[in-house]
Amino acid sequence: MFSKQDLVADFKKIGLRAGDLVCVHSSYKSIGPVDGGANTVIDALIETVGPKGTLMFPAFTFYLLEQDAPVFDFEKSPSCVGFLSELFRTEYAEQRSVHVSHSYSVRGPLTKELCAHSEDITPCDAATPLGKLLAMGGKILMIGCSYNCLTAVHVIEETNHVPYVRFKAMPGATIMQNGKSRPLASKAVYPFSYEFTRLEQPLKQAGGVKEDKIGNAASLLIDGTILVQTGTKLIKENPNFLAK
Repeated sequence: MFSKQDLVADFKKIGLRAGDLVCVHSSYKSIGPVDGGANTVIDALIETVGPKGTLMFPAFTFYLLEQDAPVFDFEKSPSCVGFLSELFRTEYAEQRSVHVSHSYSVRGPLTKELCAHSEDITPCDAATPLGKLLAMGGKILMIGCSYNCLTAVHVIEETNHVPYVRFKAMPGATIMQNGKSRPLASKAVYPFSYEFTRLEQPLKQAGGVKEDKIGNAASLLIDGTILVQTGTKLIKENPNFLAK
């Protein structure tokens, strides 16, 4: 059974520090038994980055893309990318960004800055919360998640205009917020296949990733600046490097 202080020690060991800006992708089950459950994991993250740190979790709603007239309920549409992400959204986040499929929940001093963007944005534009995190030199923590869950790479693909990433309007999309409905101009991405594990060795060679365990979960802490530099270099050499 892992305690809060066990997890704080693990987060520090992998390289999280007070004041960090970090996006967390997570598999709660991979951590193993935790004293106090999932809340303890998030409490440990908050303690590790401290009051000057900013935490961000994806609050993705991919299921809405299966609907002809999707309704993004700002307060109620649940995250579909992990138990911790939904718990953070409902109990800890100070603000949620707006997008039909790619919103984020954020807590910390950079919350407003990260969540401020136009509603007609693409999923992984440089102006999204994740795009801003990378530009600010933030980190990405992958708890029990593989490289193919590394959404930040999609930001690199979009900003470098790779040929296999194409977007579509969602003319029937609406947002429900504060009891009122209005059109939502978010752009969606056409499905495509990718293989982000190709970044593993180049990223390691560049010193951009630390590997350790959070509880029982094999985890990665990725330096956003080095990730962008490494991914951009590889894509410029071969625009289809990450395409499957």
